[in-house]
Amino acid sequence: MTLTVLAAISLSLTLVFGEETKASPDQDKSNDFWSSVYEDNHVVEIDISLTKEGWESMQPSQNERGRGVPPGGGVLPDGPPRGRSRRPDGPPPGGGRRGGAGKSFEYVKADITINGEKIGDAGLRFKGNSSYRFSSDGLKRPLKIDTNRFVTGQKLHGRTKFNLSNSYLDPAFMKEKLAYEVYQAAGIPTPGTGWAKVSLSIEGELKKKNLGIYVLIEQVDENYLERKFGEKSKSSLLMKPETHANWQHPGEEIEQYKEVFNIKEGEDNKEQITQFGDFLSLIGEVSGTDFSNQIGEKMDLDFYAGYLAATSLLASLDSYIGAPHNYYLMVDRADNKVRLFPWDVNEAFGTFTMGTTPEKLAEWDITRPWTSNIPLLERLFTHKDFSKLYREKLNELMKDSFTEKNLYERVDIFTNALKPYLSKEEQIAFHMGIEGDSSGKNSAVERDIFAIKPFIKRRIRSVKAQLAGKSKGVKIEGRGGRPLRRQAPREESRPPKD
Repeated sequence: MTLTVLAAISLSLTLVFGEETKASPDQDKSNDFWSSVYEDNHVVEIDISLTKEGWESMQPSQNERGRGVPPGGGVLPDGPPRGRSRRPDGPPPGGGRRGGAGKSFEYVKADITINGEKIGDAGLRFKGNSSYRFSSDGLKRPLKIDTNRFVTGQKLHGRTKFNLSNSYLDPAFMKEKLAYEVYQAAGIPTPGTGWAKVSLSIEGELKKKNLGIYVLIEQVDENYLERKFGEKSKSSLLMKPETHANWQHPGEEIEQYKEVFNIKEGEDNKEQITQFGDFLSLIGEVSGTDFSNQIGEKMDLDFYAGYLAATSLLASLDSYIGAPHNYYLMVDRADNKVRLFPWDVNEAFGTFTMGTTPEKLAEWDITRPWTSNIPLLERLFTHKDFSKLYREKLNELMKDSFTEKNLYERVDIFTNALKPYLSKEEQIAFHMGIEGDSSGKNSAVERDIFAIKPFIKRRIRSVKAQLAGKSKGVKIEGRGGRPLRRQAPREESRPPKD
């Protein structure tokens, strides 16, 4: 069977297994709340309150923070000093370890009040990599809340975890939501994304200190898989690799999979892990026609092509195709197929420049939608069937979703939702993040990048020319002709479980 036929079968299975199950009345109420946040753009108000001891316990040790956080984690200024030269991608001055690695962030007890509803003794910790590193000398750092961490069964409208992104390098607070909508249009289920106005209270230090707008993002876990993919997918194997995209068979022991692929859910599911091992062996050991005939049986190729097409249009290099990280892998129990979907897309729209220029990112060649060493893609793109499938996805997105009309309309809707919650100073940076200066650059941040609308305009113009055969785009390669690689230090071998 050809790759195209197998992909079509895969799409049919995705549609069947992704059907929603009927919700109970309580689930309906919970869904109504989250729909108001994620779909109707209702900005929730969150106050985080904790003791001084709790705040100090949250702080990573000095050598894990990278810059400027005093020992003991005392109350800090509101943000980084202004006026610095624009900072490239990579580690902060001093080369500190990236914040999201392993044991850096510990949960502490905090009271969380959301739209007047108090959740006592919820778990609170910092999260993030560069988004934490470059905000670690201020109060507005990315956060994760777990209502069930210290009080078993405690939920917020049916959910126990959610994430608060500080919108690093995006003063318009909408790149993540816009990017996830592009992935959705490509057929990829993505986390719900909304906004929260957050304040912080520290006993004896601060009283409802306004931290401003955060991006509120749904947690990816076992329940997420059921909501997004259907009941049959609930207990699927879920992984979040952080080290490389060169997926090699780690060995025969389950512990080796845990170590290399960072299993989040299903670590005791030996059948699924075996299925994944067979998939890895296929990539590395099976050649030629046998590989072509079997890959569609083990991987959802339609899904994969959709992910690549969206990532290419968004020029999102801080991802599977570039860094490589910020993605989830699942082996779906519904059909035993491997699926890959995005996470942490705050540096989409050409924000993660990775040593190149924003101009080149806007012109990035669509025929090779990856910059890291990814043998699976090297193999798939030698076959016309998969290249054709990927190209079809690009054309579909360019026709309906990745258009100036659609994206600009979404920007306007998000602007109306957010503006009432912004100060005058924030509104200036907000406008700069969307429209840019006279050259289209976002001068409100410390990196040489285009604002949202100028990037969209340039990217669409380039991709249209490439699809029409009028341009070959710009090849993006690292030094010495090698694929670009992130220059920041690697994280610990075992990232945090959640």
